[in-house]
Amino acid sequence: MASITPKVLEIDPTKDLASTETPPPTAVEEVAPIDTSDIGISEIEKTRKLEKLLADRPDKTELIEKNVLKPGNLDPSLQAKQAELSKNQLEDKLNAALAHRPEPEKLVKEGILTEEETAALKTH
Repeated sequence: MASITPKVLEIDPTKDLASTETPPPTAVEEVAPIDTSDIGISEIEKTRKLEKLLADRPDKTELIEKNVLKPGNLDPSLQAKQAELSKNQLEDKLNAALAHRPEPEKLVKEGILTEEETAALKTH
């Protein structure tokens, strides 16, 4: 298939459109080739071709294993919302745990951290 390179019309916003040297394009210079491979095929052959493609299609479990589909019986639009909800719940849980984290000074008093470690934490 031949590639199509579109022509870009550059317009200077400081000039009047009527005074541009290059007139705007009036026709498509290159046309994409049309796929005519199925034109001569009869309806029966098209049906057979479609049935073969559908028979070779991977089943749902294979698509789930390849992470193309997500497991579950939800509609894909709901699966995206469910994943977003799970992510937000995990984020909230992490923020709550971080909010209740003890201060470094308390950890030094309990012997969990040393003074050098707390100094290193403050410089980062």
